[in-house]
Amino acid sequence: MRIRPVPLLLALLGAAEAHPVDEVVQGAYLTLTPAGVELELDITPGSAVAASVTGSLDADRNGTVTATEAGAYATRVLAAQSLTLDGTRARWTLRDVQVPPLGNLKLGSDTLKIFATAPRTQRSGVHTLSYTNSYAPAKTQRVANIFLKPGGTLTDRVTGQTRSADLTRLTVQFTTGRS
Repeated sequence: MRIRPVPLLLALLGAAEAHPVDEVVQGAYLTLTPAGVELELDITPGSAVAASVTGSLDADRNGTVTATEAGAYATRVLAAQSLTLDGTRARWTLRDVQVPPLGNLKLGSDTLKIFATAPRTQRSGVHTLSYTNSYAPAKTQRVANIFLKPGGTLTDRVTGQTRSADLTRLTVQFTTGRS
């Protein structure tokens, strides 16, 4: 059998384009705890758009990200993350930011992680959590998931969840009751 090089080359190029080198991939992992909501936001820029993240992260453009620069960047990103619990907006508190080597981010081969918390009052009943991620330094793919961390005398149970078509919003219905 003879292989035709042009279709094979086009097929390989198509496969290469499927990799998100031209997108920023964001994974938001929300954990409902007795004391609040924990957020781990993973940001992985593709190599073609990495400058949209690294330029904002390395504010003085010296090739090194200081703790001050990382904190300022994380604060800006958190400002684009909204959380409401039963219709009341919750405020994020930055816990930590983990910045991999800048060269890795520029290659699209590593992930920046932002950790934050927001308080909540744990009380029995039916509740709604709504999370919106509007951070988009470039073309962006998002995912958001909810997790439960047991503890205390009350426990939470997810009863439903929906995502917006563009995946910027996650709405979770949950109940809190005695264990």
